Amino acid sequence: MEHEEFEETQARIAAEKLTADIRSGALPPGLKLRVVELKARYGIGASPLREALLLVSSLGYVVGESHRGYRVAQMSLADLADIIRAREVVETGMLRESMAARSDEWAVGVVGALERLRLAVQRAAPADAGGAVVDSAHKLFHAALVSGCSSTRLAATQSLLFDQASRYREIMIGEMRNWAEFVAVHEDLANVALHGDPDAACEALKAHLNITLREVTMYWRSEQPQKA
Repeated sequence: MEHEEFEETQARIAAEKLTADIRSGALPPGLKLRVVELKARYGIGASPLREALLLVSSLGYVVGESHRGYRVAQMSLADLADIIRAREVVETGMLRESMAARSDEWAVGVVGALERLRLAVQRAAPADAGGAVVDSAHKLFHAALVSGCSSTRLAATQSLLFDQASRYREIMIGEMRNWAEFVAVHEDLANVALHGDPDAACEALKAHLNITLREVTMYWRSEQPQKA
């Protein structure tokens, strides 16, 4: 039992490290993930490593190849557009339910998450503003915005889609962001959710989600001539 628990813990830690390396670009899209190299990189055995790969595969960051192991998932504008479309459907539905309930707990959660995001950006050095602290606060804000929805499955889907979109933000536009503007757009979104009507709030949320698609598209197209 203790051995199984130890391997499970190792697998979870390795999965977190592997996910972080993929999202940062340290393990680039399309890279063949070789077991021997990953065992040395993360200091774990083959059994917990295989479990870690299965966990990361379920998040969409790696893909299995029949009888050939795993490879880091490729990135494309079509894939990101699909992620954003899914986020629009999931998060606007959750936001409508949250606004319909309008509980004090939900409102306080949105305000608190916004303040946490402000503080995270203010306290992070400019070079680190795209790091884990800000990313965590950013994710918590979006979760708080739709937390009035009672569906745990939708909440899990929202979290997964946010993480998948984050991979594009971190690799492609992490250093391009105007951080004052970043905070301002989240303030505007919180304001319309707390004080506006559901239709306006959902349209604002859709526009907000598409910022990532627009910025990544600009980056992608600007880089293509250099890659040719």
